[in-house]
Amino acid sequence: MIPRLDLAPSVRARIELLRERARGGGDGGLTVTCGGVSMEPVIRRGDAVRVRAGRPRIGEVAAFVTRGGQLELHRLLARAPGLGWWVHAGDNQVAPALGLVHDAQVIGVAEVARGPVSLTQRLRAAVRLARAGLRVGLARVRQR
Repeated sequence: MIPRLDLAPSVRARIELLRERARGGGDGGLTVTCGGVSMEPVIRRGDAVRVRAGRPRIGEVAAFVTRGGQLELHRLLARAPGLGWWVHAGDNQVAPALGLVHDAQVIGVAEVARGPVSLTQRLRAAVRLARAGLRVGLARVRQR
């Protein structure tokens, strides 16, 4: 099992608002300005990126809200089938850690080039999912 998703009500509200904008409600769509360098060279700091509603696929750049309420753009590397969890990373990833994000946090897909996911990235993503599952399993055993 992968970690349970616990989001604060304010984070859930932000997700719903951003999803509505990505669907074209209100002002006609969602455009975000990139504030970091983790997705360079595909997305550079200061670039305006259009986000459309939709189900992401492996290799696409997804827009999602972190548990802390921040909007991020990262490439999706792998998905835990049937559980809704994705492994993500920036294209300019300097840290070895990969992130986890749940379908419930995803706003939509960034309108940028879909990139290939290498075998190394897929293997690292599978290890990330396995480690998360082990942590949850061990925590459940300790609770008994």
